[in-house]
Amino acid sequence: MPAKSYNDRVQFLVLHFTAEDFAGSVGDLAKGDYVSSHYLVPESGDPSYPYGTLKIFQLVDENQRAWHAGASDWQGRSNLNDTAIGIEIVNVPQCDPPPYPQGIILRHCDYPPFDKGQIALVTALAQDILKRHPDIGPTQVVGHADIAPLRKDDPGPRFPWHQLYLSGVGAWYDADTQSRYRQLFDQRLPSTLLMQKAFNAYGYALEPSGQLDTLSRAVVTMFQMHFRPSRYDGVWDSDTAACLFALLEKYFPERAKALMAQYRQEPLQTAPSTSKK
Repeated sequence: MPAKSYNDRVQFLVLHFTAEDFAGSVGDLAKGDYVSSHYLVPESGDPSYPYGTLKIFQLVDENQRAWHAGASDWQGRSNLNDTAIGIEIVNVPQCDPPPYPQGIILRHCDYPPFDKGQIALVTALAQDILKRHPDIGPTQVVGHADIAPLRKDDPGPRFPWHQLYLSGVGAWYDADTQSRYRQLFDQRLPSTLLMQKAFNAYGYALEPSGQLDTLSRAVVTMFQMHFRPSRYDGVWDSDTAACLFALLEKYFPERAKALMAQYRQEPLQTAPSTSKK
């Protein structure tokens, strides 16, 4: 008789871009010593892709641990290599070479769009993974940038998260709820401390301190890339805050309720603290 108390080892689905072409990706992911991924999805028009039609390549069995997440945290879990399936998607941003200006979290990049055929493959693959691993909830489908915001920016602001959500993959906020919060936050933004608590409540590894430190700015930037890609400047405005609280109300309603109770108790004027960390 099987035990009743257990869960699937796989708890998360992490999406990446490769930042190099198909040939380079295969070399690193299939033959490299320090990085691997469960799946690789090529893109159309890649001169290094040797096949006539796009197809998905499985590089690591889902029951085995692939090295795609690195140092990572999400929803109280660290080292997501142990509990996540990784999908690498061929996509090559053009970025300024280092060193980057002091105080700038992100490198400056031109992020190319993902082609339709490629995204169709990614969507079908993700749908199949979610069917086979029901412990992966909507908020547990994340980008590498979400789980490692100080190190990574993939899959970048051009990845069509909302399109995947409409196909049943991942999380998204309801527009009416976001609008309601935006009208409220247009009058008064949540404090820095409360915003940090809200990001932490959603899943980001951000300890509330009340300080606008480097990690806080990185988290905001990566959140904006995911849910508000029209502008990802690392500054939380009423629109960004409304996206976050609308997500919390949809997926973690009790956390949203508690945070809004704190919001109503905050002073009318809240000046964010700054830090040079």
